[in-house]
Amino acid sequence: MITGVEKATIGEKRSLAGALSRLYKAILKMIFTQVSLAEILQSLCRLIEKEYPELLCSVLLLDADGVTLRSGAAPSLPSEYNRCVDGIKIGPTAGSCGTAAYRGEPVIVTDIASDPLWKETCHLAVPHGLRACWSTPILSRAGKVLGTFAVYYREPRGPEADHLHMVECATHLAGIAIEREHAEDELQAVENRYRTLVEQLPAITYIAEVGPLGAWHYVSPQIQSILGFSPQEWMSNSANWVNHIHPEDRDHALCAETRFWEAGGMYRAEYRMLSRDGRVLWFRDDAVYLKNTDSQKPVMQGVLYDITPYRHLEDQLRQAHKMEAVGQLAGGVAHDFNNLLMIIQGHNERILGHLAPTHAAHKDAVAIKEAVNRGAGLTRQLLAFSRKQVLQPKVLDLNTIVKDVGKMLHRLIGEAIRIDLNTAPSLWHVKVDQGQMEQVILNLALNARDAMPQGGTLTIETRNVEIDESADQVPVRPGKYAVLEVSDTGIGMDGETQRHIFEPFFSTKELGKGTGLGLASVYGVVKQSGGGVSFYSKLGYGTTFSVFLPKAHERSAAKKEGSVALARAKGTETVLVVEDEDQIRDMVSSYLQQDGYTVLQAQNGREALEIAHRYKGLIHILITDVVMPELGGRELADQLTRLRPRTRVLFTSGYLDTAVDDKFADQQAVILQKPFALNMLASKIREVLDQPATIRKALH
Repeated sequence: MITGVEKATIGEKRSLAGALSRLYKAILKMIFTQVSLAEILQSLCRLIEKEYPELLCSVLLLDADGVTLRSGAAPSLPSEYNRCVDGIKIGPTAGSCGTAAYRGEPVIVTDIASDPLWKETCHLAVPHGLRACWSTPILSRAGKVLGTFAVYYREPRGPEADHLHMVECATHLAGIAIEREHAEDELQAVENRYRTLVEQLPAITYIAEVGPLGAWHYVSPQIQSILGFSPQEWMSNSANWVNHIHPEDRDHALCAETRFWEAGGMYRAEYRMLSRDGRVLWFRDDAVYLKNTDSQKPVMQGVLYDITPYRHLEDQLRQAHKMEAVGQLAGGVAHDFNNLLMIIQGHNERILGHLAPTHAAHKDAVAIKEAVNRGAGLTRQLLAFSRKQVLQPKVLDLNTIVKDVGKMLHRLIGEAIRIDLNTAPSLWHVKVDQGQMEQVILNLALNARDAMPQGGTLTIETRNVEIDESADQVPVRPGKYAVLEVSDTGIGMDGETQRHIFEPFFSTKELGKGTGLGLASVYGVVKQSGGGVSFYSKLGYGTTFSVFLPKAHERSAAKKEGSVALARAKGTETVLVVEDEDQIRDMVSSYLQQDGYTVLQAQNGREALEIAHRYKGLIHILITDVVMPELGGRELADQLTRLRPRTRVLFTSGYLDTAVDDKFADQQAVILQKPFALNMLASKIREVLDQPATIRKALH
């Protein structure tokens, strides 16, 4: 038989169970439908207060600092009280909520006015008629305190079992809601960080369906700055990707995608794409399969890296290696060819000396001399390109060279082309070989003339420029430079021509119309002078060449007036001739003996030193080739002048084996460039012997 008390107890349990069921159903539905946390907490409080009107519910949330409580929801508490408790610090005597959060366990205060936990804060609650407060910490699944759930009463009282049970369930639901909010915030933060990273990368990230016409689901904003298309514009047409791949690279990119589709793994390909404005850009495309997507087709996620600058650097490096190899070959050929020309010229000069102008063979000998001169001109250009020519640099005003060359250009360029000379005032002086720099200007001017067959304007100008670390696309290191620019309004150059412009023997002219060495020698002379050359050209709009020459730190040399007359200069001194080419050595020795000199011969530097040690008499002058096996001319001169300080030195050279040699660039070092005339040799010997300064000073 069930008593009335038992019936009441069963009724209360059914009432509590129903209340809990309604509470869980309502709050969980709000959580799973992603209702905001503030709205969930407000509803949680109101639902409990509806079941138990004597309760006043409150939720406080713990800040990320772990010590500050913030108001989360308290729909029935006085607003002034909510403002007062918003921001309280947790602690061992911080009221019910502050203490519960501090301890991590429930705190039940039956009388706020007298409880020591409220000693510092009871003045906040009592004036609003709040007399009791039970607070329970809201914990995460890991046991971390997230906040507190509290119930207030308007009279002092102890807890009731169903109230405590309801509060326990409420804290559980609040914990679920708060953790979901934190997880969403964290996920959003991660997504924001990922998006920020993706959108700041110097690359295009994308999500797209596999296949040449696969739809693009996402493309990062960088596509606008790199290819010139907005993300919306790019994704609106699934053919955009395949249509903007360079035609020559399309098969390569699609084959890589087919292998990716068949074998899995990672998609990787390098190919060119065309931007909106027609620029050709190189990309590296790396992608992987993206699993668990809503798409019915396989989807890939990847990154398009713009590798255009690196490709250009690779091209430049390959070109530099190629030019270096060609330069070594050209230098070697020029050296051997100069020796042959030297032999031909020397013997021809002796033949001419025995022929009267009326002799039948005299005309043939003159023709041989002219052919040798033309051959020597070609070898000089080869040596200029390979940076192995003998330069005699001096500190000069580039403006003066430009003006001097400008005077003869009208005769060379023709009437159909207008010439503008614009020289900058106070142009920095440069250290160059004047004759070679004149040839640089002439070569550039003649090249411009050929690019303007219907006429146009040739502009030559100079200016000062200071290159800093941030400068891009310049052929020189940071520093101060005098710049020579030669521009034309001609036909311009296509990309293929531009790639080969400085290569020797490359020419766009008809067969027999040019050697293809003009621009190659320009490049070599400027590089050997410590500078650099760049150019800009566009089909139909002309070409501009820019020559950068480093500012000289020395004063310009005084200009020498007049020239030395070449005459057959004889002598009685002793000459040591060192030359590894037998025919040249014999020819020079014979010529000097005929002029009265005592001649000692050596075929290399080691043999010359042995002669210097053995010979008892005075050796007045050493005539030595610069480039020889075993011991080069410079090293020989250095050692021999230590042994015999009074010996003068005259160098001969087919080419130098160093790009720039300051000791040979010194004005005191006398160097004869092969092929040279024998009477020039005789004149130079007398010049060196008769001057008081010695070449030895230039070598130490």
